[in-house]
This record gives sequence, C-alpha cells and structure tokens, in this order.
Amino acid sequence: MIQKLSFLFLFMSLLPTVIFAQDGTLKGKIIDASNAEPVFGVTVVVRALKKGARTDFDGKYSLDLPAGSHSVEYIMMGFDTQVKNITINAGQTTTQNITFGAKALDVVEVKGRAVNNTEASLLQAQRKSGSVSDGISAESIKKSPDSSAGEVIKRVTGVTLIGGKYVFVRGLGERYSNTLLDDMSIPSTEPDKRVIPLDLFPAGAIKNLRIVKTFVPEDPAEFSGGIVKIETKEYPDEFMMSLGLGLGRNYNTTGNEFLTFKGGGQKNAFGMVGDKQKLPDMVKSFPDFMPFRPGDAFGGIPPQLINMTTSSFDSQWTPDKMDAPFDRNFNFSVGNTIKTEKYGRFGFMAGTSYNRNFRFRREKLKRYVGRQIIPFVKETTYLDTLQTQDINQYNEEVLWGNNLNLSYEPVDGQQFFSKTLYTIQSDKFVRDADGYNGIDNFLFKNQTLGFTSRTLMSNTFGGKNAINIGEMGRPHILDWAFNYSDANRDEPDLRNQLWQRTETAYDRPYTKSGNRPDGTRFFSESDDIMKSLSLKYEIPFKQWDGLYSKAKVGYLSSSRYKNFRFREFIQRRFVGSDNDVPFPVPGELLYNPLVFLNGDRTFTERAEESNAYDAIHKINAYFAQVDMPLVPNVRFVGGARYEDSYQKVKTFALKDTLNGTNLDYGCKYSNDYERSALIQTGICRPDNNGVGELRTQDTLPSLNFVWEFKKDQNLRWAYTETLTRPDLRELSPFGFSPYFGANLVYGNSSLQRSYIHNYDFRYEWYIKGADFVGAGLFLKQLSNPIEIVGQPLAGSPGFVYTYTNAREAYIRGLELDGRKDFFDKFRIETNFFFIKSRVEVMDDSQYTAVKLGLVGTSSKLFSYDPTNRVRPLQGQSDFVYNVKFLYFIDTKKNTSIGLYYNYFGDRISVVGASNAPDAYEKGVGVTDIVFQHKQGKHLDIKLAAKNIMDTRFRTYQRNELMGTNDLFGSYREGVTFTASATYKF
Repeated sequence: MIQKLSFLFLFMSLLPTVIFAQDGTLKGKIIDASNAEPVFGVTVVVRALKKGARTDFDGKYSLDLPAGSHSVEYIMMGFDTQVKNITINAGQTTTQNITFGAKALDVVEVKGRAVNNTEASLLQAQRKSGSVSDGISAESIKKSPDSSAGEVIKRVTGVTLIGGKYVFVRGLGERYSNTLLDDMSIPSTEPDKRVIPLDLFPAGAIKNLRIVKTFVPEDPAEFSGGIVKIETKEYPDEFMMSLGLGLGRNYNTTGNEFLTFKGGGQKNAFGMVGDKQKLPDMVKSFPDFMPFRPGDAFGGIPPQLINMTTSSFDSQWTPDKMDAPFDRNFNFSVGNTIKTEKYGRFGFMAGTSYNRNFRFRREKLKRYVGRQIIPFVKETTYLDTLQTQDINQYNEEVLWGNNLNLSYEPVDGQQFFSKTLYTIQSDKFVRDADGYNGIDNFLFKNQTLGFTSRTLMSNTFGGKNAINIGEMGRPHILDWAFNYSDANRDEPDLRNQLWQRTETAYDRPYTKSGNRPDGTRFFSESDDIMKSLSLKYEIPFKQWDGLYSKAKVGYLSSSRYKNFRFREFIQRRFVGSDNDVPFPVPGELLYNPLVFLNGDRTFTERAEESNAYDAIHKINAYFAQVDMPLVPNVRFVGGARYEDSYQKVKTFALKDTLNGTNLDYGCKYSNDYERSALIQTGICRPDNNGVGELRTQDTLPSLNFVWEFKKDQNLRWAYTETLTRPDLRELSPFGFSPYFGANLVYGNSSLQRSYIHNYDFRYEWYIKGADFVGAGLFLKQLSNPIEIVGQPLAGSPGFVYTYTNAREAYIRGLELDGRKDFFDKFRIETNFFFIKSRVEVMDDSQYTAVKLGLVGTSSKLFSYDPTNRVRPLQGQSDFVYNVKFLYFIDTKKNTSIGLYYNYFGDRISVVGASNAPDAYEKGVGVTDIVFQHKQGKHLDIKLAAKNIMDTRFRTYQRNELMGTNDLFGSYREGVTFTASATYKF
C-alpha cells in the first residue's frame, strides 16, 4: 500500500512538469549583413503549427514552441527567405541568430539585451559603421581598473586625457570634441568651458563608449577631433539584479594623518552642499543691486549692520585632523522586461553607484617671467622667478551616479522610452602652501578650505516609430527625442588665510599683513540648462542597381542658457590693529564676530572686474543624409548639414577702486532691461557691461566611402568640413576668474569660429570575433583656431590669460590598432598614435610689428604678444600608446590577470607670451594590474593595483640661456589598491 501511495505521489508531483514542460522557447537576433544593424519586421513562422512572431527594433524575436524538431522560416521582403530546421528542448531556450544579406558576419550569441555591449559586438558595429570610429565596451570596462568615463576613455586609440576629465582626440583639445549622452547634447558643469568633464559619469552606468572621428550629417558638426558618444545601460530581456561592494587603499593617504573640516556634514558625504556652507540668509536679505559693503544709501550698507552678519557664517577656520580611512565603493542595479499580450512590453533598468576616495599629495609649483639679454634673440632667454610654492593638498572625492531607463512597446514597431541620469561629483579639500613671492620679496603661508559640488541631471524622452508605407517591405522610421539637462557647479564658502614675512627676516615669525585682503570667503555658482528637440526620418529606397539604401532627413533645435555668479567677502583690518599676530593663531579667534563689533576689523564684499554673466546659445540645424551602396562592395554615407547659431553673453562689471570711495558699480540686466533707476542715481553705467555676440550660418558637407574589398577587410576614405565656436564666456571682453585663486582670464569679443577641413584614410581587418587590426592616416587643416594664451601680469606673481584666433594650423597623424588572442590563454590589445601639428599664430610681418611695439596688443587684430610665432597645438602629444595584456588562468576564462599601460608624450599645457616660454607637461606612462575571478554564475571578484610605478607628473619651461628644463609644477598621485566583489542574483 505504501509503495502504491509513494508511486501515486511521485506521479502527481511530476504531472505538472509533464504537462507544462512540453514547450520550449526559440529566440534570437536578426541583422543585416550590409551594415550590421538589426532588421525590424522580419516574420518568423512555423507553418505546420500556424505560429509566428516578428522582430522588434533591436532585431530580436521570441517564440514558444512545443518540444521537437521544427522547420522555421524567416521572411523579409527584399531578402531571400531563410529556412532553418531547429530542435526545441522542453523547458529550455534555444538561440538561433540569422544574418540577412549576401555575406555572413561573425554572429554574437544572443543571451539577452546586453548583446551589444561586448567587445565582439562593438567591433561589428564599428566594422559596418558609415564613419571612422573606435570605442570600448561594457565588457572591457568591467575588466579594467577604471571607475569613471574619464579613466575609461584614455584607453581608446588616439585619445588623451587632461586633468583626469578633459578629453583630447587626435591631439585636438576639448573645444574640438563634443559629448553626447544617449545621442543628445548635454551642458557643462564648468563656468568657463563648454566641454563636459568625463569624470562625472560612473563607469558602471555605461553600456558602450564610442569615439566617432569622422563627421556624418546626422551628428552635430561642432567637432574635429571626435564625438564622444556615451550609451547608458538598457533594460535586460529577463530579470536581473546585482550588488557590488569594494574597498581601496592609497599608499600616500590611507592610514596617514589627513586634514579635513566639517563643512556640510553628511550632505558632503553624498556630494551635496550642506546648509551651513550656503550663503547666509541674513546676507541674501540685503538688496542685490549694490555690493555688500560699507557706504552711504546709494553706494553701500551701514558698516555696523554688515558687521552683525559675520556671526551667521560658519565659524571653522582651522582644519580637523584624522587618520585617512579606506576608499569605498558601492553599486546596485536591477532590471526586467514585463510582457503582456494585451498591453505590450515594458522594460526598465535602474542603478546607483557610489565612490568615495581620500587623497593626499605633495605638489611643487614655480612661476617665471621670461627675459632676454639680447632682444629678439631666443637663445638669450632666461627665466626670472616670480613665485614658488610647496603644497600639501588633502582631497575627499565623491562620485555618486543614478540612472533610470524605461521603455514601453505597446505593439511591434512602436517604441517609447525615457532615459534619466543624475550624477554628483564633489571635491572637499584642504590646501596648505608655503611659498615665495618674487615681486615683493616676501615668504608666505596660505591655507584654504574648500568644497566644490558638480551635478548633472539629464532626461531624454523619445520614441522610435515604424510607419508602414510604400511597397518595399521595409517601413519608414521616425526617431524623435526631447532632452532637458541641467548642469550645476556650486562652490560655497571657500575660506582662505594668509600669513607672511619678509625674505630676510629669518628671526621673525609669520604675521598677518595690514595691507592685503585676508580671511576671505568665496561663494560661486554656475548653472547651465539645455533644451533640445531632435527629429529624424528614415526612408528606405532602392538605388539604380536595385540595392537597398536609405535616406535620412532631420531637424535639431537646441537652446542653452548659462549663468554664473560669485561673491567674495574679505576681512578688512585697520593698519596696526593685529599686524603682529603670529602664526599660527587660529582663525576662530582672529575672525570672531566680537572683533568686528569692537571695530578692530570690518567685513566687506570685494568687487572684482566681473562677478557675473548671463549667456544664451541657440542652434537650429537641418540635415540630409544618404546611406547606399554605389556597387555591391562600395558604400557611400554622406550629405550635408546646415547650422544656424546665435551666441550672446552679458558680463556684469563691478569696477572697484579698493579704497571705499568713488565706487562705480556695473548695471545688472533683467530680460534685456537696464535698471534705469541705478543709472539715474549714478550707481552704475550701462557701458560697464560687456556684451559679446556671434552669429554664424554654415553648410557643412560630409563624404564617407567604405570599400569592403574582402569579406573581413575595409578601406575607408572621408572628406568632411566641421567647425568649433567660442564658448559663451570667451566672447566677453571683461576679466573673469572661474574659481577662487584662479588667474584672471579675459574674453575676446572679436573671436571667430574655427573652420576645419578633415581628411581620413583607414584600413581595417576584422579577423575573427574580437580580433582586429587597423591603421589610419588623417589630416586636418584649421582656419582661425582658438587658443588660450598667458603672459605675466605686471606687478604680480600671477598670469593673465586671454583667448585668440591663431592664423592657421594643421594636424596630421597615424593611428595603429591591434587586438589578438594567442593559444587560448593570452590576449593582447594595443594602439599607437603618432601626430604632428603646427600652429602659425600670425605671419612674419605681424609678429615683427607686435615685437617692436608698432602695434599694441590691445588691438583687435593682435590680442597678445606671443613668444613663439610657430609652435605645436596646445595639449597635443606627439606620441600616445596603450597596451593591454590579459592572461587567462583557466580554460573557461573565468580567472584572468591583466596588465594595462597608458603613455602620452610631452604636450604644451600653457602657451607662453611676452618672452615667457611655453610650459610643457612631461610625457609619462601609468601602469595598472587587475586580477579578476568569476565564481560560478553569480559572483565576480576583482583586485586592482593602479599606478604601480607611482609615476611623477611634471611640467617645465625651457630655459634657453642655461640649456635646462626648469620646473613649472610637479606631483605624485601614489599607488592605489582596490578590492571589489559583485553578486548577481
């Protein structure tokens, strides 16, 4: 009886499996051999069962079938029907990928929506692209030690990085590059630059990162080096969830004494500005039409009232000491696709990542003025010291990124999406400097407490809609998107103290100066908002030989609104009141509110030449583009783009005599309306406001040819015309300091946009899978290239900078790229970049006139006195290369050790003027090692050692008379070890 009951129980337990496990799933992806793009609308049918499905915009299909062998047809008008005999196993998923077209491609196995983030799939997209491009996939990013897009991109062929965040492509600076997030332009967090700092983007949020190096009409034309295209991760086909944790140690920092300050408390730990760091409400309550400083009713505020506000500021001036903790990071992501027969398909992907690092470094800085023993003889130039500094810098860095991507497909061929990214990057720092001022011959000590928060919020809402018209079997495609982005940079309550003594007074302590501003507080904020609408309409057609082609037309409307404000407050001391206060009497005593109430000091706002600007940039663009084979193996992609651009910036001037009388405040504008009441009272004059405008209308052609002369080999040739415009702030003629302590930068209202002629030739060999060899030549001819130049500021150890159009320039280079597997255990990836450039600032007669003083440097034609009439492009290295070596320890390639090496050659960091030589950053190489292990299907472990040689970064200026390279700046970043683990549920 027991045996019978046991048998019955076993039968009943297995019955649901027998009943419901008879079906399996057939899925896959269908691509077009001519361009490696997914094919939408392919009918997948099993006639015997009268069951079928259609591919979506990603070329994917899914069909539930009973277990057994089936004849499956793949039908698409314009292609030969393909028939496959496929065996379906009960309860399992069978993958069948199809390539339509005459030539077969290496097919990447489909295991979900992440198929297009592997090295092999990215190479296939690069192979069939209509333009020259390079990139790095999420698969490669995962294996590297990099934590942000800025670190990732330096491993791409022809790319170098300045300051860890500003990208140079093919030797051209950040102004010659553009950044698109999910194919939409985004604003910048920097108050004085258009470029987007790439350290804002966490590596974990990136699906692919591509550099497009030749222009096609559907892309913005404002670039020459390349367009950085960042694609964020999309939703998966099936439920996924992952959690990662990590720790890091920097040998210069972790466990050692570290200086910090309370600042905004816990908000600072997440990159946000704390309430105590903000400008006090008491200060903001005063009228904004006049500076916050003592004076009469029309020229200021009663001093007693101003002094009362000092108690509302944060009172900390002395940094706290602690032992530097370990670096830490965290990431979490979850996604899924929900399918319903009635309401269609809904997909989502949400993720967050958090990195918090602590860094200490010692830095040396020197500044010189160039002098010539024999005028106009370069070989007799020597360097006279203006200033030296030995700096201890303590930084607490936070990078917190969040993304949410949603997609909804009510029916096949109708897709709507929303992609949102919100990221915060902050830097909380203490800076201690000991230095020498060569102008006034005194020694000084300087201490700064600062916090900077940069945020970027970007949302793109759009759709992709198939319109079934015509008789070709392929639908017309409408792509549309609206983007709203807001980039903000907030630097609240940066505090600065200064002590000094004369150079020869060795027996005297450092004291406060009675005639120099001290105890300064600096508040600044910039906001950059961009609104964009993009429309693209794709029309399939057959060319003269009946080969399928497509035409695309489109429109872009972009409006960018940018503003910047700063306020600086200083402690004014009465001569003799506390000049003899020795170092290190704490600032909490020196700047106590009681001191101001007693009348020993006064608190005032310092009015600089310019402390605010508003700017606008509007673009309306139209394009027409065709993508078609001229003959079966030769493809043409090209057309033209028309861009109508208008830029305007208004700078609000505040002219300060620094003596408290005869102040001449600038007018502020509101919606182009001058505040006439202020003009009538004599407080301000309208001519104090700098206005810069630039209107350009350009038609830019693009010709790209691809000859697939063998199954796996391409030859490319391209001729394109592109441009780059001045940034908004660069058009204003007034002086501007983008942050506290920065050198004064003057704009130039005479700046013109640069026009570039681009020539490209490239050979590509796609060997198999992810193996690849490529070689390319390029030439770029620039008219009116924009560059920043610096010259010593009279009577000061600092420099003054301005922007100018050089006369012309060219840049030419060679790119080599190779990736290969060896013996199933080794993989080598390497790329080399050789480049030569030449900038002719002005012709010989102009240069001679400036040097002889026959033409003033304030002339609109000659905006500065260049040291070198001909030189390389600023920021361009002659030689750049990357090497990546992977060794797989096991046959399944679950465990690997990777060696990464990145090298860049010497490059100009500051262009010299008035006989001061160009400052060069010395070329260096950085080596990283990564160990990675995958345990089963769920756990990934990664150990990394970054900068294992502890490379010294150094800049120098050439002393021609002595034949030496004199130090301009030097620092080390230290060796960093990290350990992380990610678990996939």
